[in-house]
Parts: sequence; structure tokens; C-alpha cells
Amino acid sequence: MEPRTRTIARLIKQAEHFIDHRDWDEAAVRCYQILALDHDNAAAQQKLRLIYLQRELVEDMRQAVQRLADPDDASPHQYRRRLAFSYKVLSRWDGWLRDDQEQTPVDELEEVAQILNAAYLHGYDHQLLNAWNGYVEACGRHAQRRREIQWWMAKQYAQRGFFADAVEVLTEMLANDRDDPDARYVLAEMRWWRDNADSIAWLA
Repeated sequence: MEPRTRTIARLIKQAEHFIDHRDWDEAAVRCYQILALDHDNAAAQQKLRLIYLQRELVEDMRQAVQRLADPDDASPHQYRRRLAFSYKVLSRWDGWLRDDQEQTPVDELEEVAQILNAAYLHGYDHQLLNAWNGYVEACGRHAQRRREIQWWMAKQYAQRGFFADAVEVLTEMLANDRDDPDARYVLAEMRWWRDNADSIAWLA
């Protein structure tokens, strides 16, 4: 059995152990670690769906998101805010503990940050393409800081519920450095949340 296959088998056993002991956070982490190695792993995907269907978690999250905004407001940007909030609450990636999301790596990204905030808070999505173009231009102008800019952009997208865009940035990062475990882990989270957003029980 090759090393990656052995690692995945070990992580599945660990996830099952934590599920049996109702340690949902640790079980979810193991599932994302599996998906970072094999993004099509059906066992990990199914276990995550099981974890996020636990009654206590669903009830707690439903109460939490109701405090975030008017629960009767069905506008797309409010749904995206609830989804982003849910991800931020449940993600256990250590990188979120680093206080480096607010400071832009280069000055040109200040406008990008403003556009993303306006879309997140108010639903002003019409300038999102400008934000992407500003990011691409910043990468081109500051090639030596490209990775720093990419990480900043991926985090901005992730924290605001633009999971598909975060996937695109992280995929590009990994095309140049496949040995980055943090990027692989966050990409696994982003893919799962992108693909399962419509089935999150407390947002239904």
C-alpha cells in the first residue's frame, strides 16, 4: 500500500473514532485532511455531511446565524453572509489564528478589499470582476510577493463566502507548489463548502 493510501486509511479510522466519541471538530479536521489528499474521497465527504447534520450543531448554528441578520431576508448576499459566517465558525484551520487578513500586502489591493467588503455587506456584486482584475494586476506587478498576495486573496474570498473564487486562487497556488499543506487543506475546505452549500441544514 502506497504512503498516501495508508495515510488516508489512518485518517478515516481517526475520523470514525472521533465521530463515535461525538468529537465533531476533530472528526471534521480529519475529513478535510483526507480531502486535501484525495478531493474525491466519498467516505470523507459523506462523513462531513453526517457531522454537519448533528442536531445540537444545527440548532446552535441556526440560532447563531439568526443573530447575524434578519432571518426573513432571503437576498443572495445575506445568504452568502450566513454561509461565510458558518464556515468561519466551523473551520479549524490554524491559519485563521494569524492576524494577517486586514493588512493588504500591497497598496493596490486596498480597492480590492473595499469591493469585496461592499459585496459581502451590501450585495454590491457588480464590481467583483474589477476585484479579480485588481488581484491579477497586483500579482503581475509584484511577482516577488505573488504568493503573499495569493494567500491574502484566498482568505478574503473564503471569509466572505466566495468559495468558488477561493478555489480558483488556491488551485493556482498549488499549481506552482504542490507541497503546501496549508493551501491543500484550505482548498479541501473551500471545495466542500462550495459543493455542499445548498445542503447546509441550518441555512435551509
